[in-house]
Amino acid sequence: MKAALLFWLTALCASAAAHAADTPAATATAAPASGASAVMQMVGALGVVLATLFAVLWLLRRLSGGRLTGSAPIRTVGGIAVGSRERVILLEIGEHWLVVGVAPGSVTGIATLPRGEISPAGTDAKPVAADFGALLAKLKAGRS
Repeated sequence: MKAALLFWLTALCASAAAHAADTPAATATAAPASGASAVMQMVGALGVVLATLFAVLWLLRRLSGGRLTGSAPIRTVGGIAVGSRERVILLEIGEHWLVVGVAPGSVTGIATLPRGEISPAGTDAKPVAADFGALLAKLKAGRS
């Protein structure tokens, strides 16, 4: 629907411009344009086209609820940078959480977890290093 609306609006603008240029009264009464007035006319026409384009984009955004992308059942819960261009991201898909590693040119699944709650930073009493060590040992045991 959005593409059809954009097509018809563009066709309407083009046909109106062609009709205005072909009108005999407009060509018969027009005085020869100087260079400066021709440039001003061109800049004005460009301004009208750009204003129309922005108005159509604004209308499309309003009609689609602010989302110009598809609605996927996936949500990013959080993420952290682990390198200059590498990240670990927590994704929520339905009742599952996926932990994925993202690097330039690759996305690697790390773990699948049941959906849970995230505690605010600093409220965990467990040491992070011990949890990481246990998790790493479990992942190594699972791969070998």
